[in-house]
Amino acid sequence: MEIYESYLKGMSYVGPQYIAERMNVKRPSAYEALQKLLKKGILKNEHGKYIITEEGMHVAKRILRTHRIIETMLYRAGVELDKACECASRIQNEFTEDMIEKICEYLGYPKYCPHGKPIPEVKK
Repeated sequence: MEIYESYLKGMSYVGPQYIAERMNVKRPSAYEALQKLLKKGILKNEHGKYIITEEGMHVAKRILRTHRIIETMLYRAGVELDKACECASRIQNEFTEDMIEKICEYLGYPKYCPHGKPIPEVKK
């Protein structure tokens, strides 16, 4: 998500040092993670600079959408904001796209999460 959010802030590429600093990990760990994303087609490497691909953009939007919809649901149910965010992070991988769409419909298609960040629309 850090790579996608960096892209949204206007950065066209990231490197291992930047990711290490942002994620509070050592540079070799960041490099290893970038290599895994490269192999999955989420990133491409151009002259040592990692750039998010169209597939990567789609995956990132799907993850953000899922997280923010679950977070919104929990928050509206009365869960404290920090706890809703933390819980959404832990359980978001357990939801199918169909489940997220049903929850979104139930919530009235919210445009923003409780933090005020936009909930991305994702085309199937």
